[in-house]
Amino acid sequence: MRPARCLAPLTARTTSVLVLAALFVAGLLTAAPAGAADVARGRQLFENTRGVTGKPVGNCVSCHANQAALREMITNRGGKPGDARSVRRILQAALDGAVVGAANAKAQFRGVLTAKDLDDLAAYIASAKQASAAPPRV
Repeated sequence: MRPARCLAPLTARTTSVLVLAALFVAGLLTAAPAGAADVARGRQLFENTRGVTGKPVGNCVSCHANQAALREMITNRGGKPGDARSVRRILQAALDGAVVGAANAKAQFRGVLTAKDLDDLAAYIASAKQASAAPPRV
């Protein structure tokens, strides 16, 4: 039988390297796959929902043209407008009828927008720059 080998105590440098490696791997595991969401397609869906889906539905932009108001609406519903995952969650809740005031308006999109559509819309909305305040009137 072989005697057990004793591992040398970890140095501060070794510990730091191990921690950084673990954080790197954790980041890789939780990050969305490259190309998972298409911002350009999300913009097309937002502006021309009917054309992109080929279904007789309204266009998102018809009701949500004001980006500042849309971002505020997302915030008021507990979301973070700059975070695609958060926006995606709010979009899904609205489609599911779980958002007060959105149940009837969003009914037309149920069964029309796919998971990929929602991912792309969320990526576009999250990436859209917040509208700047109107300049003061003189």
